[in-house]
Amino acid sequence: MPFLQTIQATKLKFVPVPGMPSSVPSTSVKLPGADGLRVEVLTSGANLGQVASLPELDWYAQTIPFFDYLLGDSRPAALLAGGHCVTLNLPAPERFVWHKLYASASRVGFAEKSVKDTLQAATLAAVLVEQDDAEIAASLREVPRAMVPAIKTRLPGLRRLLVDHPQTLAQFELALGADQSL
Repeated sequence: MPFLQTIQATKLKFVPVPGMPSSVPSTSVKLPGADGLRVEVLTSGANLGQVASLPELDWYAQTIPFFDYLLGDSRPAALLAGGHCVTLNLPAPERFVWHKLYASASRVGFAEKSVKDTLQAATLAAVLVEQDDAEIAASLREVPRAMVPAIKTRLPGLRRLLVDHPQTLAQFELALGADQSL
């Protein structure tokens, strides 16, 4: 069944969000209202934000570099929305940290999103390290090598954000083989 039919079968009033410019196919649907739930369809691709056809869904998606890595060790979860429960898969938290840092370094022309991505990665990493004693350094071994140079550029920002979380910062510095002068 096509994506749009499937999502509209929920009886929620999802409508396609027009592409920008309007000649670009829609890659997302939204419930009415400024704060209405938005569902974006994403897929792997070399360049961030390109529109790719998904014939199996009769729909389009925005491409995300290394999206396959991000979802490679996904975990089952549930989303509660009003009276509905939707099953989904979420990325492993450590992979989400590394992918957010990569994304923050890869965004061009979206400084506010880059800052937000770095803050989200630092926050999640601090929670993982402090609550679960997770080893961020060990999880870097699974990161595609092509992502690492971009991730390393985020270390100065992480040092500022993690000043109150020295254990987490130490994990990042260990992982990235960081020179303290960065």
